[in-house]
Parts: sequence; C-alpha cells; structure tokens
Amino acid sequence: MLVAALIAAPVAGAAGVLTFIEGRTPSTAQTVHYELGATQSWIRIEGGADPSRVQAVDAPFMTWIERDDNGSATNPELPPPTDLSVAQLPAGTEAIPLTEGYERLTTRTGIAGFPVIYGNAWDPRLTGRFEMSSGRVPQASDEAMASPELLQRLGRAVGDDIELPDRGVSVRVVGTLRAMDGGTYRMPLFLPARAMPAEQEAPPSRPDTIWFLPDWQPDPAELADLNHAGYVAYARDLVLDPPSGAETSATMMRGQTDSAWVTLMLVSLGLVFGGLLVGLLGAAAMAVSARRQQRSLAVLATVGARRRDVFRTVLMQGALLGLAGGLIGTVIGIGGVAVLNAMTDPGVKNTFWSTWGLKVPWSVAGVVVFAVLVGLAASVIPARSATRGDALAALRGARRPVSMSLRRPVVGILVGMIGAGSVVAGGVLFGVLAATDAWNQGLQTTALWASIIGVLLLLLSVTLSGQGVLALLAGMLARFGSAARLASRDAVANSPRTVPAFVSIAASTAVAVFVLCAIAIPQAQSARSWAWAAPKGAVIVSSWGEASPSQAPAFLSDAHPDRIIPVSSSVDPVIDTEDASEPPSEVAYTSMWAKETGGWIDVPGQPVTIVEPDDVETLTGLVLSDAEQREFAEGAAIASFLQRPVPQGFAEYIDDDDKARLAFWDAKDLYTGESPEPVRTEALSVQVHVGTSTAYPLILSPAAAEEYDVKTHVSSWVALFDDPPSDAMMDRLRADAETASTGGAVFDVRVENGPDSSLPWLALVLGILSIIVVAAATISLGLARIERREDDATLAAVGATTALRRRVAAWQAIIIAGVGCVIGVLLGLAGAWALTQAISGSRLSDAPVLWLLGIAIGLPTVIALVSLLIRPPHPDLTHRTAIA
Repeated sequence: MLVAALIAAPVAGAAGVLTFIEGRTPSTAQTVHYELGATQSWIRIEGGADPSRVQAVDAPFMTWIERDDNGSATNPELPPPTDLSVAQLPAGTEAIPLTEGYERLTTRTGIAGFPVIYGNAWDPRLTGRFEMSSGRVPQASDEAMASPELLQRLGRAVGDDIELPDRGVSVRVVGTLRAMDGGTYRMPLFLPARAMPAEQEAPPSRPDTIWFLPDWQPDPAELADLNHAGYVAYARDLVLDPPSGAETSATMMRGQTDSAWVTLMLVSLGLVFGGLLVGLLGAAAMAVSARRQQRSLAVLATVGARRRDVFRTVLMQGALLGLAGGLIGTVIGIGGVAVLNAMTDPGVKNTFWSTWGLKVPWSVAGVVVFAVLVGLAASVIPARSATRGDALAALRGARRPVSMSLRRPVVGILVGMIGAGSVVAGGVLFGVLAATDAWNQGLQTTALWASIIGVLLLLLSVTLSGQGVLALLAGMLARFGSAARLASRDAVANSPRTVPAFVSIAASTAVAVFVLCAIAIPQAQSARSWAWAAPKGAVIVSSWGEASPSQAPAFLSDAHPDRIIPVSSSVDPVIDTEDASEPPSEVAYTSMWAKETGGWIDVPGQPVTIVEPDDVETLTGLVLSDAEQREFAEGAAIASFLQRPVPQGFAEYIDDDDKARLAFWDAKDLYTGESPEPVRTEALSVQVHVGTSTAYPLILSPAAAEEYDVKTHVSSWVALFDDPPSDAMMDRLRADAETASTGGAVFDVRVENGPDSSLPWLALVLGILSIIVVAAATISLGLARIERREDDATLAAVGATTALRRRVAAWQAIIIAGVGCVIGVLLGLAGAWALTQAISGSRLSDAPVLWLLGIAIGLPTVIALVSLLIRPPHPDLTHRTAIA
C-alpha cells in the first residue's frame, strides 16, 4: 500500500492543481450568465463615432481602430454619445440602465469612500450578475440595498440608515444585494436611479452607464453599426456561438502576445517536472517492492518460471501499482480541492479564491494513464534485477553487499557541467536581451529553454551521482555517532530507494524555490521603484489653501503618533492677476534634464521639497553617512534613483555631473498661462543615491533653501505609528480632516501602503511545497522502515536500544529530506539567477532568504524530530538479515 501511496502523492498534487485551475475557469455559458443574467445583451459607450472601430464579441473592451504610423487615430475624433439615442435600437426596446459612481459614507468612526451602483440592480432579470441575499427591494429614492460586507464595514444592519455626508442625506437599507463581480465591486451600495446626484447625470458621467437589454441583442451587422456609432456590446448569441469571421479575444491578441505559446510553455514545464517527480517516486517505490518480494520471485524461478515470466510479473505489478496510485491520488486531489472550495469560496466571482464549481477536467484521466506508464517504466530496472539474482540466496533472504559504481558519478559530473553551462548560457542571453532592450521571441525562447534544460541536467547529474553523494556524506557523518553512521550507510546500501526519494524532494523543492523567487524578486524590485512618499503604514496629511497652517493639525496630533515629520515645498503663492500693483513673487521648481540634448528644459518641473536633516533617513529610507548628513545639514541637496542611467521615458532632474538646477519663475506670469523664461536659475551639487526611489525628485535642507532664497511652506505632515492604521482610525482622521477644512485651509488624509505584499503568495507556495515534501519524505521513510525490518531486528539482537533505533530513523529523515531540500534550493536558485538576468534591475539578493533557509533547514529538522518521536516497531528476531 505504501508503494501505491508513493505514486499517489504526486498524482494527487497534479490532479488537484488541474481541478483547481479548471474550477477557476468559467465555461462560456457560465460567463454569459455572469455578465447578462437573464437579459440578452448589454451596451456601453466606448468613445466617439469611428467607422473603423471593431470589438471582440467575447471581450467588448478589446477594440481596434485605424491608426497612422504615429499611433494617432486615422479618422477625426468625435465626441462620444451620451445615451442610446444614436444606437438605433428597435422602437420599444426596454433597457435597464445601471450607472457606476462613488459616494462617501459615514462609518462607525468617521468617513470613507465606497462604490455605488445607481439603478435597478435588484431586477430579477439581472440575477446572475447580482444576487439578492435578504430583505426587499427599494420602493423610494431614500431606500437602498447594500452588500453584506459593506454593512459589516459600516457597522449597520438591514433597517438602519446610512448617511451620505457630502449630500447631507441618509438612505435606509431595506435589503442585502451582492455584486457577483467581487474583483471590481468591493462593498458596493445600491441606490435607485432617481437617487443619483444631478451632476452625475451630466454627459461626462454617462460612459459609466451600462444598459441591459432584456429582449434584444444585436446580430453581427447591428454590432458593427453600434461599434461605428461609439458603442460596444455584449450579446448572448454572439458569445455562445461566434459567427465565422467575427473578432474574438483570441483573434485580436494574435500578433501582440502569443498567449497560446506562453500557455504551452507553462504546461510543458509543469508536465516535465510533474512527470519527473512521479517517475522518481515511482522508481523508489518499485525498487522497494521488487526487493520486498525477492523471495516470492525466487520461488517462481525454482518451480520453473522463465526469466521473461518473472520480468512480466514485475512489470504487471508496476502497472497495477501505478493504476492504484493514480486512482487513489486522483480521488485525494479532487477531494482536497472540494474541501478547499468549501472553505475558501467567497461566494462572488473574479477573485483569487472564487470558484465556478468543482469541475474535473479530462486531463485528470491523462494523469492516471501517465501514472500507469510511470509504474511500468519504473519497474523495468527492478524487473531486470529480479531476473538476474541468485535464487538460492534470495530464498535464504540474503543480500549482496552494496557495490559502488565509479562510472556513474563521473558521468554525473560531466552532465552537471553541461547543465551549469546551459543555465549560464541562458542567463547571459537573457541579460544581453534585457540590456539592449531587444525583444526577439526566438532568442527569448532559446534562453528560456536553455535555462530549463540546464536545471533538468543538473537534476539528472544529482541522480547519477546520488550514490556517490551519499557515500561522501556517510564518511562525514561517521564521526557523529553510531546512529548517524548506521543511517548514512543504510542510505548508501539502499541507493535504489534513497536516491529517487531525495531527488524527487529536490525536484519539487527546486520548482517551489523558483516560484518563491519569481514572486519575491519582482516584488522587491517593485518596492524599490515605488515612489515612496513615506514609510509603509505612515499616515500622510496634505494641506493647501490660503490659510494652510505651519504646524501639524490638532486632529493628527490627537491620534498620538510616535513621530510627525513636516515636509515643506516651494510655495505656489496665490496671486491676484488683476492687481498690477502687487509685487512679483518667485516660485522655485526643479528643472528637468534633457539627456538627449545635454541641456536643461526651460519649463516648470517639480516643486522643491525641503526636509529637516534629522528626518531625511526616516522619510525616504535612504542611509546617509555621518559626512553626508553633515554636508546636507550645511546646505546640500539629495536625490535618489532606482537605477542610473535613468530608463528611457522617465523624467530626470540631475545632469550627468550630479548637479541640479533650480529655476525661479514669476508666479503671476505662470498664473496667467504665459510661458516666460525663468527669472533666475541656480546650480547646486547633489548627493545622488542609487537603488531606492522616492516621491521627491530633489530634497533640499532648510539651510540650502535659505541660501538660494527658496520660499517654502509646510505642505504635508507624515505621522508614524507602531502599527499600520486601522480602517476605523483612517475613517476618523478623514472625518476630522473634513471638519478642520475651514477658513481657507483644506486637508487630505491618506496612508502610504506601497505595492501589494507578496506574503500571501509566498505562504501559499511554501504551504504546497511543505505538503509535497512532507508527503514524499513520510512515505519514503515509511518504506525505509518496512525495508529495514530485518536490519532493525539484527540491531536489536546485538543489543541496540530503542533510543538508538529512534536516532537511526531520525538521521535517515535528515539525510533523505535534508539532502533533497538543500539540493532543491540550490537548483531553484540557479533558475532564479537566470530570471534576474531576464528582468532588468532585479537582483538575486532579493530572494527570500529566510524562507529558503526554512526550506533547506527547517523542513528537514521538523521531519527528523517527528521521526525521532515515533517509536520503532517491535523487532521480529526470527527475521534477521543474512549477508550473501
């Protein structure tokens, strides 16, 4: 049973992944129901009339119009329609309009903004796009429905009132309604169309309206007319059965991104590593199976069975074990997905955990067939060994001493050198293409497969050299006591079982490490390139207006932050352009540098930022030496770049000699819309820091601002807290900011969240890896315990204690899981290095080191501790190993 379980473990993973993906992929009928409910079509405004406009019938927002060589529209740009009056719909066509909007609502502690849908979203014909949960539909303009999540966020229930402070009105919630598009609509409020603000009914907002048509849908000719008039439409019959020649998302993507090639590449990669994992574990299982029944096979031989009969017997057993493992693994994988769906499905669509039901793809049957083939292939070598053994020795239960092959490690080293060269070649080719900004799909594909094949060759090298690696390890572990010596020598003696076991762990670990790095490295690069206005989790209060204060507002101080950092900028003074007697006032901007021409651009660039020297490091994340900090405090400036030279298309404010230019403009001329020359300019040296990006192109110290006579005012305050602010705190701060926005001062509150965190994905990948590694190690160690019964009995017979036998089992776990995890981490890092060469600006040092250490050291340690706690079986002293 353990043999079948060893094959079932990776099959369960493959079947589970295929079922998980299939369950996240809607059928065409499901997509249509999700988009239309029971209506026949919907129409939206896309733009001005254009006779060349074409849309994809299944993806209306994928459109195409004729453009010239410069990318400009060939046909004249016309204003978009504002309603359906020019859509030329049949007379009497009923439409259900829904308009998307935004309203600020009063929460338990303050104010926050939420999406609002105006119109009869609760119409029964829209069931599928919207689902009613409880209550009744609104009957008056002051009644509303809300999603359950919104009510929870606001601290309200059905029957309570929700205040809309911007309009000074309240609406009563009479029921709960959920928008099934959970990715687009988070916590929406549903209001009747007549509750829409008057300004939102104006033409500029009408493109946010979608009209559902219960009884009409366009044919291909009518769809073309709608496109030409400035509309796009989603029609039931055109999506379910696209007519010949119609544009679809697949045809419109052709020539832009070869998505089929990308999909084929990913599927092929998954099949290669999945097949390798199943094959290795299957080989280990069959090696143990053949060895366990060597006495039965010897009996067959002694009663007249021919060699080919024994060979066929072992092959048939391999096929049956593969079939059993495939079926068991498939059931476990599908059942696991069913349980996962029940636990995580949010009840809406278009989110990561959303499911379209438990859908088992036909490819799962292919996985079962593949398991049978793997069982057959894995049994070939054990079958050949069974036909070559000494029948009398097998009947006695004797085993030959292990023999070491000198040829296989040498071949393994040569294969490893070829694999390493292939990875390096692929990475270098990736690097050259990235450095030259050259996109060549053929070369990209070559570099990709060179890297993949290189990693596979390295894995093959480990397989060929596995017994030698274990032998070297046995020599090193001999000094760690009897348990380590016995376990390591047992691993060498049973290399047909142990090598496939740790190589399979290495294969799964390598894939997981590569995925972890593929998530973490771009995430770290994204964090570096993010225009940080403050540390992550900090609250930023911005201020503008004639009476903007110079001190932090009281409502921010009352929140008791650990520290408040004032950020000043050059002043944009309020100028009376009609008063000629008012003296001119200067405003300072940082000039933009034109690298192509080698000169400064005489237009206002970015306002100058002024920060106290003691606050620079905290605000920006830059690390300044003592000398740099003194220089800055005495009147210097600081600039930071993610990389230099600055990529093409990005604004640059520092010249090639690390100098910046301050340009001072007459504020009155700027306010009148003229483009004069700057009144004066000042050049200054800049401390340039590369590797971190901030929202501030140039930071001056107060001393520098005074030296160059830069007029400044405090434009924002950055508040630092021990913990990120909660929704309740932000709601309260926004409400307080609105209350304080009087007397010519206006405040705005936001929190610096930075880019999305990759932690959930890292945890998911590590969780899947842990399950695979623990399953493979557990089954491998279980097989080892079964196979070592005679050896264990021999140890007990010569006086080995239970504690010693436990330590032997623990060392076996360390050897199998530890070697596999360490090798897998190294192989995964080799692939990650090639990835860093392909992505400009990425670094291998951004790999999640602590996560990788947890894989290489933590997982084997946990498995070893569990093995140490398991009591060895009672030894059967009548079955001891005999050495031939």
